[in-house]
Amino acid sequence: MTITQIHASLAQSATIFMAVLSVWAVLYAFQNKELDSNWFGAAVIGELLIVAQFVLGFYIYLSGDHNLPRPFLHILYAVVTVISLPAGYGYLSRLMEGRALTIALGTVTIFLTIVLNRTAVVASWDYEYLIQMLRWMAV
Repeated sequence: MTITQIHASLAQSATIFMAVLSVWAVLYAFQNKELDSNWFGAAVIGELLIVAQFVLGFYIYLSGDHNLPRPFLHILYAVVTVISLPAGYGYLSRLMEGRALTIALGTVTIFLTIVLNRTAVVASWDYEYLIQMLRWMAV
């Protein structure tokens, strides 16, 4: 398995992981529960997954072993994915608590899921991959 394949696999894993975190937060919001330490622990694991993906992507970019049609847009999305969850928690946890924080961080993880998916689409020069992703999202 090449580093590029590992990077792509981490991207899929991070997208699915953030989608699960999103559903988890939405379920907590519907049940009028606050996010607990289990959710925050999973969020830290998700952030570490995104950081690992970013580090691999940075290495791939610096080594010149990439075939990105729009590298700077892909890098911009990557930076947004790395800073979204910590920035969202840092800002929103000062303003809100309880169920409001649950809804707000659920929204942040939904945004992060969408951005992770968009980052993969921007990196894809193969339109078959785009079609597969759309079919996966429709399921």
